[in-house]
Amino acid sequence: MFFLNDTIICGEIMKIEEEIFYGYTLDEEKLTSFGFNYVDNKYIKEYKIHNDEFSALIMIDRNGVNGKIVDNNFDEEFPLFRNEKVVGEFIGSLREEYKEILLKIRKACFKKVLFPDAQAVRISHYIYQTYHDEPDFPWAKYPFYAVYRNKDNNRWYGLIMNFEDNKLGKDVKGRWVINIKPPKHMFNELLKLDNIFLGWHMNKKSWLSISLSNYFPDEYIESLIDMSYSEVDGLDKVRMFPPKKK
Repeated sequence: MFFLNDTIICGEIMKIEEEIFYGYTLDEEKLTSFGFNYVDNKYIKEYKIHNDEFSALIMIDRNGVNGKIVDNNFDEEFPLFRNEKVVGEFIGSLREEYKEILLKIRKACFKKVLFPDAQAVRISHYIYQTYHDEPDFPWAKYPFYAVYRNKDNNRWYGLIMNFEDNKLGKDVKGRWVINIKPPKHMFNELLKLDNIFLGWHMNKKSWLSISLSNYFPDEYIESLIDMSYSEVDGLDKVRMFPPKKK
C-alpha cells in the first residue's frame, strides 16, 4: 500500500497537492474503482478541463500525489497555474478546476489521519491504551493540535503540536513535539538534552517540548508521558470553561 510522506512540511510554501492532501493517507484499493490506471508503478488518471482545451494529469505513487496541466492545443505542459503571483480570471479558474479535481480524489480515495506525523500517531495509541484518554482538538485553526487531559481532574498532561523552522529556537528545524510536565527534580536535566526545549505556549518553568518525528524512541517518549501524567494525577479538579465566542 502507498502512503503519503508523513513528514511535516515546515518553513516552505506547500505546493497545491501537498496542501490538499496534508494530513490524509491513501486507501489504494479505491483508486482503480475511481478510474485510475496502474502504469509504470504509479496510478494515473486524466481529466479534461476548461472546455477540453486543457488536460489535468494526476499521478499517485509512493512519493505522494503529483500532477500537471497540459495545453491540448499545443500538447505542452502549462506550469503557470502553479504561480500564485499570476492572477486573472483565466488562470484563477484553471487553478480552481485543478484544486476541485484533487478534492474529489481526496474525498473518494483518501482518509484523514489523526496526525500527519507517524510517531505522534503511535504515541496517541499508547496514551489511549494506557490511560483510555482520547485527544481533544480545541482549536479550529490548528486541526492537529491535540490536548490530553486527566479525565478525573481535567488537567493537561500532554499537548501534541507542530512548528515551523526557528519557532523553538534559532536554526531549529520545524518539527512535531509533545509538551509534557516532568517532575521538578528532572526538569533541568531533561532540558540539557538535544531536541528538548522549554515548553511552547506553556509555563516555561514547568513544561518541556519533546521532539517527535523519531528524534527519540517511542519507549522514551512514553516514559516521559507517564511521568507527566503522574505529576497532574491526584490534583484538584479544574473547572472547564466553554470556548469564547468568535
